[in-house]
This record gives sequence, C-alpha cells and structure tokens, in this order.
Amino acid sequence: MEDFDVSAWLGLLSQTTRFITLDTTAADGLIVERFEGREAVNDDFRFELDCVSASAFIDLKPLIGQPISVGIATAAGGRRYWHGIITHAASLGADGGLARYRLDMQSGLALLALRRNALIFQDRSALDVVTQVLADYPQLKVRTEVTTPLRTRPICTQYRETDLAFVQRLLGEEGLSYRFEHDQTSSDDGPGHTLVIFDTQAAQPTGAPAAVRFHRIDATEQDDAISVFSERRQLVPDQVTTASWKPDQVLSVAGTAQAPHDGNAPELPSLDVFDADRSGRFDTAAQAQHYATHRLDALRLPARTFRGQGAVRTLEAGKSYLLTQHPDLSGQSFVPLTLDHVATNNLGTALPHLRGSQTDDSTLGKGSYRQQFDAVPAGTPIAPAHRDRPLAPGVQTAIVTGVPGDTLTGTRDHQVRVQFPWQRGTAPLPGGLTDTMSQHLPQGHAPGDHHSGTWVRVAEANAGAHHGHSFVPRIGSEVLVEYAHGDIDHPVVVGQLYNGPATPPFAAGENSGANHPGTLSGVQTQTLDGQNGSRWVLDDASGQLRHSLNHSIADSQLNLGYLIDQSGNTRGGYRGEGFELITAGWAVVRAGEGLLLSGTARAQGQSTQMDAAEAIGQLKAANATAKRLDSAATQAKAGGLAANRAQTDLQQVIDPQQNGKYTGPVNGQASTKPSGSQRSGGDPVERFAAPAIMLESPESVALTTPNSAASFAGEHQHLTSQRDTHLAAGATLAAVSGDSASLYTADGGMKIIANHGPVSIEAHTDAMDILADQSVTVTSTTDSIQVLAKDKIVLQSGQSTITLDGQNITIACPGNFTVKSGTHEWLGGEGKAAQLEPLPQGLTQLKSDYPRSV
Repeated sequence: MEDFDVSAWLGLLSQTTRFITLDTTAADGLIVERFEGREAVNDDFRFELDCVSASAFIDLKPLIGQPISVGIATAAGGRRYWHGIITHAASLGADGGLARYRLDMQSGLALLALRRNALIFQDRSALDVVTQVLADYPQLKVRTEVTTPLRTRPICTQYRETDLAFVQRLLGEEGLSYRFEHDQTSSDDGPGHTLVIFDTQAAQPTGAPAAVRFHRIDATEQDDAISVFSERRQLVPDQVTTASWKPDQVLSVAGTAQAPHDGNAPELPSLDVFDADRSGRFDTAAQAQHYATHRLDALRLPARTFRGQGAVRTLEAGKSYLLTQHPDLSGQSFVPLTLDHVATNNLGTALPHLRGSQTDDSTLGKGSYRQQFDAVPAGTPIAPAHRDRPLAPGVQTAIVTGVPGDTLTGTRDHQVRVQFPWQRGTAPLPGGLTDTMSQHLPQGHAPGDHHSGTWVRVAEANAGAHHGHSFVPRIGSEVLVEYAHGDIDHPVVVGQLYNGPATPPFAAGENSGANHPGTLSGVQTQTLDGQNGSRWVLDDASGQLRHSLNHSIADSQLNLGYLIDQSGNTRGGYRGEGFELITAGWAVVRAGEGLLLSGTARAQGQSTQMDAAEAIGQLKAANATAKRLDSAATQAKAGGLAANRAQTDLQQVIDPQQNGKYTGPVNGQASTKPSGSQRSGGDPVERFAAPAIMLESPESVALTTPNSAASFAGEHQHLTSQRDTHLAAGATLAAVSGDSASLYTADGGMKIIANHGPVSIEAHTDAMDILADQSVTVTSTTDSIQVLAKDKIVLQSGQSTITLDGQNITIACPGNFTVKSGTHEWLGGEGKAAQLEPLPQGLTQLKSDYPRSV
C-alpha cells in the first residue's frame, strides 16, 4: 500500500465541490465515492452507495429507516436528486483514518415488503384499497392519474401477503402502473419522492429537457447525450381472451382484445392467451373487455423496444423524451421503462487505493456518470405484467355471523356471512385480536355481525332449480370453508363442524354418555328459538335396524323396523317391530286414486302395489253368497238384496280381470309384471279404477271405540258374511228403514225373544199376516191371551167357524156342535166394547231419495 498523507484527505471530505452529494441527518461526514442504481416503471428503485468517512466508528443502527438524498451535478449547472430511505447499511472496513461504508437507498415501498398481513376490504375498488394500505406509510407520498373508474369489489382479501405483494397484485389486476417522481431539492421536509399511480389512458409526462441528442460522450461536450440507441423487436401474443363464470346469473362474462394486424407480417396462427382461471371476476362484459385489453397491453410491451446507453443525467423512468441527431431514429419519442445508473465522485486518484477498490472503475473516470436503459415508443400503452394470485391454503374454519339477536341471516340463495379467526377488529371471535396495527383502519375487519366479509355461497349435496337440499348454517355455527379456484376472494362453505359447545345430536363414543358405540345417525333440526324441531334417525344396531321420523309438534312419529324408545342419544326399551305412526294431534290418510290396507304378507315383497288378490277372491265369494240368498228370499216373497248391484260394481273396479289394472304404458314404461327374466311382458299391474278404499286381513279385523261409532253410505250399505253375522247391543238395538224391511232365513228358524218387557209387532196402516206351514201356538204361561178386533173376529178350522160380529156370535159347522160343561147356566144378554190400543196417526212420510251428503 502506498504511503499517503491522511491529513490531506481530510480536506477532501467536503461536499462543496463534489460531483455527487449526500444529504442525511442520520450521520455526518459521509462522502459518496460512487453509486450504482436502478429505476423502473412498476418496480421500486434501489441505489447502492459506497461512501467514505474519517470515522471508523459510525453507529449503523440509527441509519436504518432514515431519509436520505443523493444529488448529482448536471450539465446545466444544477443538480439531479433522488430521495429515499436507508434500508441497508454495512461497514466495509477501515485503514488508518479513513473508513468505507455501503448504504442502500430505496423508496418507502421497501417498508411494504416487510409487513405481512391478513385483512378484508369490503365494497371498494382496487385503487381505494391500495390507497388505504399506503396511507399507513408516511414515508410515501401518493398521487393518482387514473382516468377510468374501477369496479367496486364486494370483497378484497389480503391473506398472508406482504403489503407490497398485495398492492402490486391489485394494481396489476386493474392494469394500473406506477412510477416515482423525486423532488428536485435537497430539502429534508417529507419523503422527497412521490409514488404516481396511472392507467394506460393517462397522459404520458414529458421529461426536462424534453429532447435528448444522440452524440458521442466526451469531456469537451457541454450537453449530455445518448451514445447508443438501437431498436429491438420481439414476437409476442396478439390476442387475449378472458371469461369468468357469474353464478348469480348463470352466465359466463367474456371479453377479447386483439392487436391490429400488420399487413407486412408473415401469416402466423392466432397467438391467443386464454385466461379463465377463476369465477366471479367480472360483473359486466365491459369489465372483462377492460381486463383483456390491459392484459394484452402488458404482453405486447416487448414487441418493440429500444436499448440505449449514455450519460443523460436528467433521464427519468416513465417520462417521454424526443431523440435527436440519430441517423435512423431521429424524431422518435421514447419512454424509459428501466434505467440503470453508475457514477463516481470526484475525490481524486489516490483514494481508491486506501484498501483496494470495491468495484472496478477502470472504464469510468472520476466525477463521471453513465447509464443504460430499456424504453418503448412514446404512446405505447404501459401496463404492468400479470401477477398470479397466491393460492388459498386449503380449507379454513369460520363462524357464521349475522344480524345481532337473529338466529339466521341469509339470502334467497342460502348465502351466509362468516368471520374467520384471523380477522381482527372491534368484535373478533373469542380470543381474537382487536388491534389491527393500522392507523387508517383502527376499526378493523371483524365486526362480528351481518357486515362481516361478503355473502358466501353454501355448497349442498344436491342443488338445482327448485330442487335439492336446504341446510342454511345458523349464526354461531362453525363451518368449513374452501375457495373456488384457490381464490381467497371466493370462499365457499362446504360443510359444518361440531365443536365444544356444539355437540352432535346423536353423540356416541368417549365422553358421550351414550349406551351404544355410534349406531345412530341422521338429522336433527332446531327451531329458531333453540328448541328441538324435527328428527330423522337411522339406527344401524346389529339385528335392530330402525328408521324414525319425529316432529316435536304433537309428538308426531313415523317409526319403521325395530321399534324402541329413544331419549336424546340413548337407545331405550323394546316396543315391537314393523311400522308405527303416532301423533298426539290429528292424522289423515288421503288417496285420490284409492287405498288398500292389507294384512296379507308378500314373501320378500314380491308383488305390485295394489295387489289384493286375496281380498278380491273373498269379495267374489261373498258376492256369490249374496246372490244365492237374494234368489232364495225373492222366491219366498221376502225382500231381495238390491244392494248386490253395488257389490258387483265394486268388484269391477278393483278386479284386475275386469277394470282394476293399467291398460297402457306409464310414463314410457310398460305396465306389466315381469315375465321370466324379462322386466315386463307378464300380467297387467293392478290398480283401482276408481278411488275405492279396501281393508283386508287374512285374520280378524276389529273396529272398536269406547264412544260412539258411525257408518254412512250415500247409496247402499252391504254386509255379507260367509258364515254367521252377530249384532249385539248392551242397551237398545234399533233398526229403522225408510221404506220396507224384510227378515228372511233360508234354512233354520227365527226367534224373537224379549227376556224382560213386552214384544210388540204393529202394522200401523195396513194388514198383518202370521203364516205357518204347520201349527201356530200362542201361549201365555202366567196370564191371559186377548184377541181384540174393532168389528169382527173369525176363528176357522176346516169348515167350522166361530164369528164374533158386533153383538152376535155365530157358530157354524157341518157336523155336530157339542158343548160339554160340569154346569150350564144361561144368563141374560150382556155386551161390552173391546178396549183397543190406539195406533199412531199422521206419521211423517219419508222421502224416497235421501241426500248423500250435507
């Protein structure tokens, strides 16, 4: 190492005449030796500053985060400034009285990369969200030059993204770019640099000076110049097509943007970029078109670019400049997109040899500046490159929220609001955080009510137009949430979960208190006030399979299979097997086409629905019996069984050999029974041809009630038994006929006996006949027999008669008249009128046609 006079160098550590100046309040005595930097549209700037100082003991800690300004002398005699904050500081060593340090300068965007957050923004545009995020960083000034209104997003979620990644993603999705503008002053007031957000329709600013010349770079030249400027072309996509499914309208919203065709270009296939990665992105076709347009603008930026080198110290990224004095491209205006800087300070020639230079400046003299840039023609729409959304991390759990005090809050389509455990705000989930760490969003995004998040769709096992399942999660329920296409802004509830306070209705296993290992499954609903509603239980206990459908109203139950009692999740005592319908209220069975109640079993259920072969056979036999008895009664001049006609009509309706069958296909399927191995081709399937009701049993049928029972028929009522029919009444038995009555026995006798009380047979308006093929015996065992007539009594046997006619008695016989008596007295004449019991007069004449219903 060469010897040098340190005291001589101390005089050089002054910025009064320096090519590069450094301004920071964090440390005094730092002089920039050289710097390299990079600026770009849609990216943060970063400058690496190599500095020297007379102090080898500068405390680096206070430097981090402090504002810093770097200036460079311009050809016009002024200075070009860059402002930022110190994001990195390192000591590069010391030798003697001089020390080197390296500082990194970036914009306030560097802070955004250091905060990772989880936030939900509701009903705001992407620009509104970006502005709110940036408001937490006073190190950034923000200006917007957005000419097109942006769509309002129902929900915009930042989940485990850095603020920088989140902001850049939102700007990219809306086609918004950004650049930095630096205050051209070394003032320490404010951050000194402004983040400018603009869209493709915003006016492109012009640099100062507006024109730059193409010329060699020489120390004798007074003006800055560009020494290298060349054009580049690249093959890029020529079309973008996008589509997004809109479920609330069952519609795909699409848009297409296509680049103008170049007639001089070779014929190539369509280079289309099809983007349809997620649903719900667009509400209108105009929004889809806007997205496709700025996506195509971003893809076509490399189609025509310029690469340049020079020493124009006032060149800025994102501003327009006119090129002059170029042999081929003069008059072309260009906008730098990336700009790389390198400069060395005018500190003399011996300083780099203090410890050996950290960089090779052999091609760059002291007090010099060089640059390299990539640019696009002015007027080219500048849009940011597409940034893919981070995929949502699998499934999450959330709690359903809603209107305070309500049990359920939802939409017509069964959408609900949910709140996640990671949401912070005024009403987080139990144990959650209220501090959002944001000065501009102190209320957070966890309201704990119907304002939480957005409406979330609920996936059902079956969902269609006016059909499907319907289970809307109640407020307070824990739900399982997935994300459509992995998009954090499109949550979908895919299930509900049991937890500590929410136990299963049929809990089993450890700590459940159930007396089974988990044989019960099903559904238990709950009323809006928290009471039990309806319950469907499937019991899979071995050999004790059971279905039970219960409702708490009127304790209504439908039980099938192995019947037991059940209390909560506990299986109770045995109650039987089969089918049971119970209700404490009213029960109705209505069948518009007919009803069959049968106690006849079918082996393995092998039959058709309305197969009533046994009952029909019994009805046929009963009909035959009734017809024989009717014929016998008619021949004996007793009243016939006119109701037999109705029984014949009934048989015609239910008998499959007559009308009781299907006569053609039903809904396209043959209505015949299986034949052999074929599913059809046999006998027609039975059905009732009229809405008849049939009750049939191979054993006894009983109808009982402790109260009264009534039976009514609008026409005939037919009662036929193959053997005996018994009518028994504990008190009075009364049979009343509106027309006539007939009692007839075809074989055997008939008895009318009154065990207590008289027997009375009366004919109120007509004659009465008592006929017997053999003798007639009238006996009074303890009293008298009286035969009374108003006018005449005639007793006749053979040709002999005794006539009692008024005051006369006439005895006539063709043979002897013999009177035998122990004594014989002939008294004088005497008469007494017969005391006849009066019969009812003026009885109501009943109509021959009775109403069938009232």
